[in-house]
Amino acid sequence: MLRSLAVVALVGCSLPEGDYFGRTPDTLDPTHFRWCNQGEPDHLDPTLASSTASSQLVATLFDGLTTYGPDGLPAASLATHWEIAPDLRTFTFHLRRDARWSNGRAVTAYDIAHSAFRVAHPLTASPNADTLAPIKGATGYLTRRVFVMRRAVASLSAGEVVEVAGEVASEPIVDPSARTGGRPLALRDLGAAATTAYAIVPAGKTVTLMMTTGGRATLPSPDGAAWAYVAWQRDLEGVAGWVPTRELDGEPNGDHVLQVRRAQVKDTPGPPDSRTEGGERPIVAVHARDLLHSTDAIGIAIPDPYTITFETADPTPYFLALTTNRALRATPIEAWSRWPRRWDRPEHIVTSGPFHLAAWVERDRVELVRSPTYWDRGAVKLARFTAFSMDDQAASTNTYFTGACDATAANTIPSSYLPAINGEQRAGRAYKDYDVSPFLGVYFAWIQTRKLPNVHLRRALSLAIDRTGVARFTHGGEIPTAQLTPGTPIAALSDADLAVCGVTRDTQGVALVMIAGQLCYVPPPGLSYDLAAARHEVELARGEGGFPDHVLEYRYNAGSEAHKQIAEYLQAAWANIGVPVRVTAQEWNSLLDDTHKGDYEISRLGNIGTFADTESEFLPLFRCDSPDNRGKYCSAAFERLMDEARTISDRRLRNAKLREAEAVMIEDAPVLPIYVYTQKHLIKPYVRGYAVNLIDQPPLWQIWIDPAGRAAR
Repeated sequence: MLRSLAVVALVGCSLPEGDYFGRTPDTLDPTHFRWCNQGEPDHLDPTLASSTASSQLVATLFDGLTTYGPDGLPAASLATHWEIAPDLRTFTFHLRRDARWSNGRAVTAYDIAHSAFRVAHPLTASPNADTLAPIKGATGYLTRRVFVMRRAVASLSAGEVVEVAGEVASEPIVDPSARTGGRPLALRDLGAAATTAYAIVPAGKTVTLMMTTGGRATLPSPDGAAWAYVAWQRDLEGVAGWVPTRELDGEPNGDHVLQVRRAQVKDTPGPPDSRTEGGERPIVAVHARDLLHSTDAIGIAIPDPYTITFETADPTPYFLALTTNRALRATPIEAWSRWPRRWDRPEHIVTSGPFHLAAWVERDRVELVRSPTYWDRGAVKLARFTAFSMDDQAASTNTYFTGACDATAANTIPSSYLPAINGEQRAGRAYKDYDVSPFLGVYFAWIQTRKLPNVHLRRALSLAIDRTGVARFTHGGEIPTAQLTPGTPIAALSDADLAVCGVTRDTQGVALVMIAGQLCYVPPPGLSYDLAAARHEVELARGEGGFPDHVLEYRYNAGSEAHKQIAEYLQAAWANIGVPVRVTAQEWNSLLDDTHKGDYEISRLGNIGTFADTESEFLPLFRCDSPDNRGKYCSAAFERLMDEARTISDRRLRNAKLREAEAVMIEDAPVLPIYVYTQKHLIKPYVRGYAVNLIDQPPLWQIWIDPAGRAAR
């Protein structure tokens, strides 16, 4: 295993004398690219993947309506063209007819919709559900708070979308989708005979009805009869499949009474009609059997198999950028149905992207091969792509140094190596295979606010940090910041962007240029270093009984020298204000799991944006109902301002409201920003097409190996 290679000690040893840090292998296969990835992927299922070690592989395996171009901006892919309504609330995409899954089936709009419905369904627990939040009904569907009427009750008509009105928001809603069969249920593909079933649900066992045929964005019935798609949690894996609807003759929760009212017009898919426009929305008592947790409550419609339309509740100027995201990458229903938690393994996976998964050796490597069914396969020059799962930065860099990989993923170089590589120890001569570029990301300490609920204590932790001292650990041009939203240092902006941002060159901090020369977002300043203020906040916390009676714990992921050094630096800063903290290293995926569950007090994490918009990429992490709100922060003021912002079409006014929201959140200190990332790569001179961009989403399938570049050493 490459992960066990001996570490080359650069400090104190002679450095390569030439222009390049890494060695060139003696033999070069021009069809094979070897990449040192950032670690072990958490998933390769686009619906469940959440780590940076997964995202670029997912984009290589699975196609989307759009994909990442070399500049990181959306480029046409499954969708050849699209229309955006003037009010920025309706988005229609037209799909190509020649896209195929690796099993030969055509990729259609129903595959996009199925992926979105999986992300939005509460059973999935997808960390990518935030992406769908702008779509009508998606959040209500996720939280089981919007339903479709199955029959008329009082003033409500069959087919109307309703929302729960009489339940406490924090309480779970009884699931009206629970079903049973009086006879065993044969789960199979849509329209298939019962004899082809791949799972049998025993009579009387409860399943969850997920969708039915003939909906706004669900498959039509193949035989004229109604079919139902159900999930059965038979074990930790589960299984799902289609059955004739008539076989679901039991509703265990049918007698439960809920209070509902007609959904607001702006949250109701489709054009308004006489029932939904204006007027009162009286509360009506209904039984669970009167409701359907239906995908028809979500603003997605499929007028034909190669056209899909999304409706958003409010103007969503960034919606096109969302279509590159994992949440809207097509996934195959037939594979997921049989193995919901394991369908992304090599023996089960069905893909649509430029590459197909050939092998996944856990904690070692992921092997990809060029897909023979990809619609643009002629543009893919590589035959093989190997991604080494290198969660140890020293091992990654030394693997590159020895010539065993051709490039490293962003920020996998130990901080102690950087002075040698970036030229600090070579009279300013950086190696030519070293690249440092801007990065849309922020490194921070995330606080679990339910475990540390006192705002004065959290503020003290932020005010105690002199972020300028972190640079001596990182050596990569990172930008110290107490601002959450990352961006370019204001001092480095062009004159045109200074004018758009409304700042002068001597203004402190960073600004996010959203459209060069046209649109800018300047985040609020944050709680910067002020030792006296930090000590005052500690005293306020003590006075309120909010000072901890135990040593706090700060966690970071093992394998990075800089993470460890920063952890110890923060530990010392907090000791300086009388707050004792111990630091704990943890394996990366375990850290992700624990923070997702809220099982921590303070943890090193970060957030990388997929495009330049804080409303979509950074602020949603702190909304009360966000599935990725790892800090469990919830503020009524922040929620109100975020809700007000999303109704504003004018993007400058919208940004002003977002800035108010971010200021409320950052003053509450659920997160302690430390620095804005840069991205640092090592790339061999014979590697072509490795397009480094602001969001670190190079289209890896466009890479090729140029044997003529091998001569450079």
